[in-house]
Amino acid sequence: MSTTALLPFPLLPSLADKAAEPITSAVAPPMQLSDHALVERTARGDADAFTALYRRYERPVFGVLLRLASGRRALAEEWLQEAFTRVWLAAGTHDPSRGEVRPWIYKIALNTARSELARKRHRTPHVSLDESGLDLPDHGGGERGAAARLDEARQADAVALALQELPDFMREVVVLRCRRELSFAEIAEITGAPQGTLKSRFHRAVVALRAAVARGEGGGR
Repeated sequence: MSTTALLPFPLLPSLADKAAEPITSAVAPPMQLSDHALVERTARGDADAFTALYRRYERPVFGVLLRLASGRRALAEEWLQEAFTRVWLAAGTHDPSRGEVRPWIYKIALNTARSELARKRHRTPHVSLDESGLDLPDHGGGERGAAARLDEARQADAVALALQELPDFMREVVVLRCRRELSFAEIAEITGAPQGTLKSRFHRAVVALRAAVARGEGGGR
């Protein structure tokens, strides 16, 4: 059962409105407050601190959830609400000595997606590369030199389908690593897998995705 009903107030629907304004309320905490300070205030029931934390992380977390949901926006929004409800309820359990707030939030979001996928097994036949927001590393220029964005429809289809067909443990590391610039150390904290294992999974996944792109290019000629 969803825990969203336990929120004492609705989350701001700023994701649904790309033109949403930042928080300007005089009672909201300054946006320069640290993540730890916001979580501490949230644990004491401070709704304004929670709103600030939500606004800080909603878009990057939503981007990850959207790709894990294979581009299904409504589903990703549902997961986002559920994930941040869990953040609200678990704020008092966060221990700064055991890690930063950012990976803690991503871990909650990933676990939300995992549990929902296991329960509902949502799958979709297609998601465009623009929806997935995925850039593949350029081996020639190193990991930081991301390959040029693939703009042909057949390439986008090939990558999206290949990403969807990857095993969950490989798809997760690609989604967390690409675009959002999470380090392997952070991903290890989020997933519980060793960094060496994650790096191996990532590079195997990239090889599979690039091969899919090559097949798509060949099939389109």
